[in-house]
Amino acid sequence: MTIKQIAKDLNLSMGTVSKALNDARDVSEETKQLVCEYAKKMGYSLSRVPGNRIALLYQFMQANYQNQLFFSVTTAFSLAASNSRFEIVTDILANKDEKFDLNEYMENNHFAGAFVLGVNFDSPIYNQLVESKLPLVLMDMYIPENPMLSSIGSESIPPIKTAVDYLRHLGHSKIGFLAGEQQSFVAAERFAAYILAISSAGIKFESDYVYFGNFTKECGVEAADYFAGTDVTAVICASDMMAMGLIDGLAERGIGVPDRISVIGFDDLELLRYTNYDLTTIRQDFNKIGETAFQQLCDLIKGKPAQRIILPCQLVKRGSVRDLNLLS
Repeated sequence: MTIKQIAKDLNLSMGTVSKALNDARDVSEETKQLVCEYAKKMGYSLSRVPGNRIALLYQFMQANYQNQLFFSVTTAFSLAASNSRFEIVTDILANKDEKFDLNEYMENNHFAGAFVLGVNFDSPIYNQLVESKLPLVLMDMYIPENPMLSSIGSESIPPIKTAVDYLRHLGHSKIGFLAGEQQSFVAAERFAAYILAISSAGIKFESDYVYFGNFTKECGVEAADYFAGTDVTAVICASDMMAMGLIDGLAERGIGVPDRISVIGFDDLELLRYTNYDLTTIRQDFNKIGETAFQQLCDLIKGKPAQRIILPCQLVKRGSVRDLNLLS
């Protein structure tokens, strides 16, 4: 007997059954009694009900931008979970076969909930997330069709507007954008924020000033060829890794940063402390993201309503931006 079978027999969702067995507050006492009595009758051991075991689910695990970012977030998440005596199991969704069922996976492994990172619109698990009633927190992904899911991320519009206004103040009007992959929710958000920001600054949108890539350093290197053929004086990048790649690629072509092109990143990754990029960037609070995600997951496990939380960012000014006003 499984939670899935109990749910089917009682014409309830798996999420409701799981919550009833966990004595969640948002399930009626009548439903709890119905589920628990039926589970006992059918020989379902309540010792199998998830308790303090949670999953960290990555879409994939590679030595790239996302894992640089995820490391800081999941370290904070794991520390908060450990302090609350939760057991954490890490797994990679990309390693699952096409028959992978998230509900069965969570039940078979006795997970009370999961923190999911790196999922895009084209991820194989996306459609399951749309329908899921499980206690799940998504990072940098919001699925409005499913109000049962919590999400955590950083704001895009205010910090990118601040970056554009900063460049405008320094005399820049030809501002390009190095965008992330188009199937990424957060990449789409940051691109939309760029369009709004330049419009607000009185700058006409030029499609030729935009390069679509992905969140990798290699993408930034490739984009250098493109931007070198334009007249942009500054480029805002959707991630620090892309910005670092862009700076390297421009340097290979004899184009100095910020002498010829100014560059702004997004993230303020820890590894910047150990490089010479001196990158002006938009700082995310990764510790806060991880800690907040854990609290959101705890709330879901306790039966509280899902939340979408967007945390503030700040522009960190370093040496990769040039003041064009000094040239006049």
